[in-house]
Amino acid sequence: MRLEADPPLPAALAAAGEVPAPVIPPDAWRRGIGLPCPDVGHPRVTTPMVDDGEWAGVPIGGLGTGSIGRTFRGDFARWHLEVGTHRFRPSPVDGFAIHVGGTAGEAARTTLLSALRPADLPADVASLTPGLGTYHALFPRAWQAFEPVDLGVRVVGEQLSPVIAHDLDSSALPVGVFDWWIENPASESRTVGLLLAWEDPVASQGLEVAGGRHERIASASAEGVVLHSGPAAPTGLRGTFAVAARADAGLTITTAAGLDAPALHQIWLEFTDDGRLEEPAPTSPGGDARTGDRPAPATGETRSAAIAVTAILGPGERRSIRFAVAWDLPVVEFGAGRQWWKRYTRSWGRSGERAWDLATHAIERADLWRSAIEAWQAPILDDPERPAWYGAALFNELYFLVDGASFWEAGEVGGPEPDPDDPGRFALIECIDYPFYDTVDVDFYASFALLRLFPELELGGIRDLLTAVAADDPEIVTIETTGQSAVRKLGGRVPHDIGGPDDDPFYRPNRYRFRDVNDWKDLGPKLVLQVWRDARTAGGNGADLIEAAWPTVDAVLTRLAAYDRDGDGLPEHDGIPDQTYDTWPMSGPSAYGGSLWLAALAAGVAMATGLGDQPAARRWEGWFERGQIAFDVRLWRGDHYAYDGGGSASSESIMADQLAGQWYADVTGLGDVIDPARVDLALRTIHRRNVRGFAAGKMGAVNGTRPDGSVDRTSEQSAEVWVGTTYALAAFMLGRGLVAEGWETARGAAAVTYERGLWFRTPEAFDKDGNFRASLYLRPLAIWAIEEALERVRAGAG
Repeated sequence: MRLEADPPLPAALAAAGEVPAPVIPPDAWRRGIGLPCPDVGHPRVTTPMVDDGEWAGVPIGGLGTGSIGRTFRGDFARWHLEVGTHRFRPSPVDGFAIHVGGTAGEAARTTLLSALRPADLPADVASLTPGLGTYHALFPRAWQAFEPVDLGVRVVGEQLSPVIAHDLDSSALPVGVFDWWIENPASESRTVGLLLAWEDPVASQGLEVAGGRHERIASASAEGVVLHSGPAAPTGLRGTFAVAARADAGLTITTAAGLDAPALHQIWLEFTDDGRLEEPAPTSPGGDARTGDRPAPATGETRSAAIAVTAILGPGERRSIRFAVAWDLPVVEFGAGRQWWKRYTRSWGRSGERAWDLATHAIERADLWRSAIEAWQAPILDDPERPAWYGAALFNELYFLVDGASFWEAGEVGGPEPDPDDPGRFALIECIDYPFYDTVDVDFYASFALLRLFPELELGGIRDLLTAVAADDPEIVTIETTGQSAVRKLGGRVPHDIGGPDDDPFYRPNRYRFRDVNDWKDLGPKLVLQVWRDARTAGGNGADLIEAAWPTVDAVLTRLAAYDRDGDGLPEHDGIPDQTYDTWPMSGPSAYGGSLWLAALAAGVAMATGLGDQPAARRWEGWFERGQIAFDVRLWRGDHYAYDGGGSASSESIMADQLAGQWYADVTGLGDVIDPARVDLALRTIHRRNVRGFAAGKMGAVNGTRPDGSVDRTSEQSAEVWVGTTYALAAFMLGRGLVAEGWETARGAAAVTYERGLWFRTPEAFDKDGNFRASLYLRPLAIWAIEEALERVRAGAG
């Protein structure tokens, strides 16, 4: 895995291959740990969590389309084609292979371009030695590079999906493009063939094949195979899947379809012979051989398709070969049975029969997409003031926009047609282990990415959350940590989430059950601050958002004010985890909750003033003034603010995230809600204790430290580093002029992610011992808050 930003391959073909793909020993980084859940009357138990291993790579697919994860080993293994469903299964079929013809004194060889060798691969076909070649990643692109000593020819393969900032239509496409550049270094001509094999998508995920059919097809620009799902396939996998190769002069394309295991084995033997497949006989006398098919396998057997592209390369000759995969699986069905059309169907229809058209579109548009991606990324990657590791981490964390069960709709199936100007609902889950859409407490950090790159989707999400505040769901649920009963969603309370994919998202908020979230103390301030931030970013539409949101904002502030039980202007926590740190209790006023409250009050004053609601502005200004005084009196400890003022086990701890509210105030132009001199002292203390004092500053910011410098181990979360909050803290520091401190803080989180096997499955948390929790997590998208801070500082300096 490469950490620095890569050169734009293949133009820099000669420079490819600087860093070998890692060979990771099994114990290099410990496995994912469970979420400790105390059962009623029993000791803590551990729930196993998703851990797919250290092999992840850049996924293919678009926003809301479902995605497929290809590992740096070369195999296709992570299956998210059914939106909201996670399956990890390295396919024994899907992938590329290369045949290099022999020259005088050198035998021909065929190599599977994967280190994972299927059991029934013919002995004549080699597989990659682990660590061979290089893997480069810069989402939404990735590269594999091999030298002649590896394969007999020089090879660079590029993978691309058209996820492009501000391009909603392209970013919604369910496609992936694979370009291979091959150079013959020999003094003689060589035959080179590339093979792409693919099994039925249902089978790829370890499910029963349900009577699908294959269609071999050719057009002016491409040849390939379309795989039609059977009627018994799951709803989210009904439609077509296409694999295609670009038709170029000098290339021979041969295809095969409907292959059972013996036929696939025969295909491999044919390919090892000369880099081609034998054309099957026509289906009828005089028919076109390209539309023929091999005999169908026995009912119920897995069927596969294959495409081989063959070229004769002269001495020193270089040429490219392009493949595309695409799927038209137009419907998302969630657990409660509600179905939605995916966003791309606005342009591509709802038939489920357009996979071939999507694949050929990708083949024809890939060069334009690449140029657009490079133009979008270049200002950041080429900026000498931004470290190279940062540019790589910044873009690679965007993998979650396609891999985070991203949902993007174009209307409900059977419902009214959406307004053409409505971008459609968009949502991301918190993670695979905690599958809840649009979790307010986490999105507070992560939403900087969406706001910057696809602001229409972020603004739509905020409106969805505002609507969900009024929702009332009287279902009685069992709280996992206590076994007690609670109402699922009380009307007028800010939801934790807008629902889970196993239920009925948007219609049934609060799928989360670990705690009773109806009285969490951070959800209200966070929603208020996101509304204010998004309105300021929305330009001319900002006033409309504030006007629509104000009744809810005013009610949310009023609700939270009721928790100020001693009248000092600060709400109190209840001695339980009632905020995003849901195993780390807070008691009385807290630095975290208090700073969020003060910033939300300032935002409320600004909104009320802008709307001309002077009574509300005066009311919240009074709360703000009282709260400011109490915040300093109750929590200031000379060089930092205390974790809380209620006598909890962590009361005197130093929390890395203690001033999250002031960070948002900086972002949104609210000014200093806390004494700026004390903010500076607190940030320097956090850097000294939680960053430098933990793992020598090499792992980011640990959540909690004690006054004596030790780690706060009163809970699991106090002893963890949270990747997303570390990035947010770094952004806060950079925005306040603590440049060296900010970069060191962020670098630690990136180093653990990209040097210890956690890439493209970035976890919520890890500890000093190498345990990690909740991989494929939403909050690390907070790295995009650093971009906001850098641009704000530059604008101020200008």
